[in-house]
Formats: sequence, C-alpha cells, structure tokens
Amino acid sequence: MRPTRAVVRILKEFVDDVGDVQYGFKLMKATGFSSAKTYQILARLRSAGWIDKETDPAADVRSGGPPRVTYRMRPEAVPNARRLVQEARYEFAPAKPRTERGAVRALGWS
Repeated sequence: MRPTRAVVRILKEFVDDVGDVQYGFKLMKATGFSSAKTYQILARLRSAGWIDKETDPAADVRSGGPPRVTYRMRPEAVPNARRLVQEARYEFAPAKPRTERGAVRALGWS
C-alpha cells in the first residue's frame, strides 16, 4: 500500500487509539476529509488487511437508525502502522527554510 499523506493521517487516528473502534464520521471530523475520501481510504486499508469492518449489532433500524459500521485495526497491523506514521513525520515534514548565509555557502560563495 502506498502511504500517502491521507492514508497516514487515517492510520494515525487508529494508532493513537489502538484497540478502540473507529467510525467513519469520527474519522472525517478528526481529519477534515470528505466522506468519499475517508471511505475510499478505509476500503484500501481493508483490502490490504490492516483493518476490519464490523456492524454494531446493538444499532438497527428498530433502534432509530441504520446499523453503525465500525472499523478496528488488526493487531498484526499495528507495528507496521506505527512505523509508517513515524516515518511520515520525517518524509512529509515541511522543508526547513535555508538562511541566506546557508544558501550562499551551499553555492560555494563565502
């Protein structure tokens, strides 16, 4: 799976609350992503075997709404997810601005 910024952002939500279930709406609020983007990433993570999708048996039409779908990270995926999130801190970090003096030195001008 290609670890894009968006994928890493969703993975971070799972890693921050390992063991807790996640909901699509909760992930959308936490990341600011649209529902389409959020559910597309969740589908990719499911296809890769990183998360499981479950239907909450306590929620049904008789209780006032559609069944709530939850997502949980598979225990065997946690180490890889943590590694990707950690690596992304460096890979996706904004570049440090070079000072004028540093730029001059880099060009070989003293």
